[in-house]
Amino acid sequence: MLQQYVAHRKSILRQVLAAEFDPEMRQDAMAILLFPSRRSSGDKHQHKQLCRAHMLAWSKSQLLDPFKGNDDDLVGQLNELHDRILLFVEDYITKATASFPPQEYLCLPKVQPPSMEGHLRFKGLKVAPRFSSASLTSSERKRFVKAFLVFDLLCKNNTFAYVPSKPGPRKISNAEYEAVGCVHSYVCSLYGAMLAQCNHADLPTALAPPSWRTQLFSPVPDALFFDANVYAPNLRLLSRDRGDDIGDDILAGLSMLGLDRLTNFLRYNMAEPNEREVLDKKLKDVWKFGSPSISHPWESYFAVLLVTKRKYKNGCESSLYKRLSLKSEEKLRYKLGQERAWVFFDDNRFYPQESAEQPTFPSETFLAEQSAKKTFINDWFDSLRDRKD
Repeated sequence: MLQQYVAHRKSILRQVLAAEFDPEMRQDAMAILLFPSRRSSGDKHQHKQLCRAHMLAWSKSQLLDPFKGNDDDLVGQLNELHDRILLFVEDYITKATASFPPQEYLCLPKVQPPSMEGHLRFKGLKVAPRFSSASLTSSERKRFVKAFLVFDLLCKNNTFAYVPSKPGPRKISNAEYEAVGCVHSYVCSLYGAMLAQCNHADLPTALAPPSWRTQLFSPVPDALFFDANVYAPNLRLLSRDRGDDIGDDILAGLSMLGLDRLTNFLRYNMAEPNEREVLDKKLKDVWKFGSPSISHPWESYFAVLLVTKRKYKNGCESSLYKRLSLKSEEKLRYKLGQERAWVFFDDNRFYPQESAEQPTFPSETFLAEQSAKKTFINDWFDSLRDRKD
């Protein structure tokens, strides 16, 4: 009876995962899971050769198909990768669809078991229930999972070990490119939240419990955008001696460490001051002594393996992507779109109800007015503080 149950469960798992991963996604997942380990590859030259052979097989779609054969261990690894990605997806969506995203973006997901209890946390405090990916359509879920897979693969190949010549970089749609950019922005925000919680940041008053609230004169937080780099100013002082322009975006560099390293950092217990100190030192050491690979922007790794054009489509674009058509030249509006996960959803059903005062995707005119208003209010707070002093 037990053997029948185990066999039946394995069969169901294979069917579920096979439906979640199309052939291209399977190859991306296998490229991540089977990427040659530096520890088991011998010397540096041998490791580079193994990486080249591995990525060449990926470019030709010749890596193992986990659903052909009886490798239950590999299917189990794929399931773990899928679960980990869905946890990040749920955390991202919780923040992207919040009424006041900058508050939720200060929080972190719990990655230690049991992570199913599902709350975003700030220094151990439960702040908001985590979104359930079961509410997504299959196309929405696939867009998220695919983008996380591609991003993690770029991180794995972060030494430019393989530059494909034939058949050449894989062609993907511009929407898929934007989706990877959204994932990168989200991962940067997690490092920003970690540094914020490690370095005496407080939860915004609207979310804090009464015992945490104070009557301090403090600047009004940005009501629209969570700027993760605000929480990494001290890291800029840690020179890595790699040129004046290196390290302009520290969190972008840390993000290229990949999802494995990110998960390890998230395992620290942020409710404990001692663990926050250890994590803070760890992040600073990684930045100061880390590999040169974290000095390059994610687009550099993208260009090695993938290619896209602004007008290229594959028919899988979301309705919001088609309607908004945000461009990087729009700067803050574009970043707000990434914060709101704009490329993934079929419609706006998960977003809070819009109002003239709080649009989900504000116009450039609205943003200009908000910037002027925030500057005025913060100047007013500064004058009050000066009088008090």
